[in-house]
Amino acid sequence: MKSKVVWSPQVENYVHSNAPEPRTALWKEIKKLVDWDGRENPPHIRHLEDELSGYSCVRIKRERVIFREAFENGQRVIKCLFAGPRKTIYEAFQELLLDEMAS
Repeated sequence: MKSKVVWSPQVENYVHSNAPEPRTALWKEIKKLVDWDGRENPPHIRHLEDELSGYSCVRIKRERVIFREAFENGQRVIKCLFAGPRKTIYEAFQELLLDEMAS
C-alpha cells in the first residue's frame, strides 16, 4: 500500500524557524514516516495516551512532531499536525485541540 506524509502549516513554519542542521534532521525524520509500520518504537516513535490518545509522536533530538494516521481514498496518510520542543509541545497541542473543540 502506498503511503504519503503531509504536514500542517504549523509544522512547516516550526521546521523552517530552526537553524539549518536541526531543520534538515526534522524534515528527514518527518519524511521517513512514509515507511512507518504503525507500531510503537520507543523512544523514536510512541503512541500518546489519555487526552491525546489516537495521536503518535516522533522524537527528533529535543524536538517532537505529533502526527495521526488516516486513510483517504484508500491511501494511508500520515498527517503531521504539530511540532515543537519536548518541553512544551504536549500542553500546547492539547490546548489547540480544546480550542478547536470549543469553536
